[in-house]
Amino acid sequence: MSRAPFVPPMDLPEELAALQRFHGHLGIYVTLGLRMGAIGKRTFGHWKGLRATVRTVPQPPMMCVADGVQVGSGCTLGKGNIAVEPASEPGVTFEKDGRRLTIALKPGLVRTIEGEMSHEREIERSLHYFQVPEAELFDVTEG
Repeated sequence: MSRAPFVPPMDLPEELAALQRFHGHLGIYVTLGLRMGAIGKRTFGHWKGLRATVRTVPQPPMMCVADGVQVGSGCTLGKGNIAVEPASEPGVTFEKDGRRLTIALKPGLVRTIEGEMSHEREIERSLHYFQVPEAELFDVTEG
């Protein structure tokens, strides 16, 4: 199975270039995880005291969302402040100081993504999902 060619970081926004270096390639789910992680980090600030529980199918490509959440939020396996739970669709719950934030994909988005995925278009689709407004991708609830 061939992968899309590596795109030098200078041709990508820095956040995607860093994600590509960490994950090894780009894809829709890792990009969406990055965006979810960024929402958590923006909401709660520094990772200290922050916990993330990622929900996903426990194998790639959907599981790649967990790598994106790590890069976007600063929650990592090494720090022990991220966990993964099996689920049929990707999402994440962040918790800090008694507050909770849950991020889920909009209904029907997984079906759309599954129809768009291909190794040949992973850079193009990653860039697309990196630029789509958050409100079109995610349902975000506090509490």
